[in-house]
Amino acid sequence: MKVIRFRLKNERNKVRVGVVSGKKIIEFRGSIFKLKEETGNEFHLNDIEFLPPLKPRKIVCMGFNYKKHMEELSKLSTNKPTITLKSQNTVIGHREKIVLPSISTRVEHEAELGIIIGKPGYKIKQEKANEHIFGYTIVNDVTARDLEYELKQWSPAKSFPTFCPIGPWIDTSLDASNLSIRCWVNSELRQDANTSEMIYKAEKCVSFVSSFMKLEKGDLIATGTPAGVGVLKAGDWVRIEISNLGILENPVTKENENNSGY
Repeated sequence: MKVIRFRLKNERNKVRVGVVSGKKIIEFRGSIFKLKEETGNEFHLNDIEFLPPLKPRKIVCMGFNYKKHMEELSKLSTNKPTITLKSQNTVIGHREKIVLPSISTRVEHEAELGIIIGKPGYKIKQEKANEHIFGYTIVNDVTARDLEYELKQWSPAKSFPTFCPIGPWIDTSLDASNLSIRCWVNSELRQDANTSEMIYKAEKCVSFVSSFMKLEKGDLIATGTPAGVGVLKAGDWVRIEISNLGILENPVTKENENNSGY
């Protein structure tokens, strides 16, 4: 089941939830975590504005979970991925603008599979991890690479507003073990991999992260990016596709006086 948060294009503040069926959305009352009865409304995907499928309580980013990505960044192989936290206010939805901050000269895309936590847990055993996974979404873990290297810290380089596009929905019935993950910038295919190449698979990611912190309902774990990350510039269009999950697209613009306040 693909659950979605959205509003109609002529609406400003209303938030609707629904289930995607083909090219239409069946609206429900309730929340993405607890759908209630149908409202009787159906909408075409072309007639709605996509919202982030949730507002994560916290965003946990895993690094070095694909061997080839470690190689392209000249990092030594490691048996354990790294963990960093990304600010909550980085989140935007499908087709919203990624804004390049003026203090960075090298912002890069990172196509990733995202895990949505549906049940709290601490020190979760790997064999029990699926009980805590609500579903999966697509994540673009946008990163100011120059600042990452300069500051030798990851969180500041990943926490600018608009640096976490997610969506377009959450799939609650997906098998994440063997999914193609590809990223285009304009017409150039830059990332082309498969989740089967992850060093830590989805269940192990949940277990690993929960060994350091308690996971809460609504948390997002970005499971790391494969090789092929590259620079974004104003005017680009980023398209990430994960098989059986969907497509996340975002235009890129630069920060200026008109959008610096977000």
